[in-house]
Amino acid sequence: MTVEPTHAAPPRMAQGKRLLMEAAVRLARRASAAQAISLRELAREAGLNHNTFYRHFSSQEALLEEIVSDFGSQLREGLKQARLGAPTLHDITPTVVGWTLDFALAHEDIFLLAMRERYGPPGPIREAVEHMLRQLQDDMLSELQARQALPPLPEPVLRPVLAILIDHTFKLCFEHIEAPQARAERLATAKALFDTLMLGSAARLAAAQWNGRT
Repeated sequence: MTVEPTHAAPPRMAQGKRLLMEAAVRLARRASAAQAISLRELAREAGLNHNTFYRHFSSQEALLEEIVSDFGSQLREGLKQARLGAPTLHDITPTVVGWTLDFALAHEDIFLLAMRERYGPPGPIREAVEHMLRQLQDDMLSELQARQALPPLPEPVLRPVLAILIDHTFKLCFEHIEAPQARAERLATAKALFDTLMLGSAARLAAAQWNGRT
């Protein structure tokens, strides 16, 4: 089952604000650093007067944080719907990863910007991306547990595994942007990794508990 990526902009956002955010994403993709974009350059790209910027944002950092937050909201909602839309437990991983690959391809500029900032210098933008990733992990844990799609393992055991799975999914997204024709192979890889990590975690916990009794 294929769940279509979400393209609609969040409702009730001022047009000028949306145009500035979209322009910033396009410019940041081409710039060496998102913070290096000038306000005049941003306004020209958005087709607005440069004074319009401060009607919507207090600073360029606030603009970038809003972009990451908006991107994260769309990503979280889409992933939630993908998990709910998977017809069986066996289909959850390929359905969710497939949706994520399609979303990354449809939102290439913001996806690459967010991931670049994650590995950039410390600061508010990197913190915003890390916060988004923690939210994705929280959602993944609660939603998969609700569908009984995770083994009955303690949360401290599951969370590092989920972090690995999220990182691997984003790595697959990078590959997918470069070569989308290999989608089926990536879905198979993601499913195999999920199964292997979950079985391995359960086996390690069982072994630790057994060794603790001996």
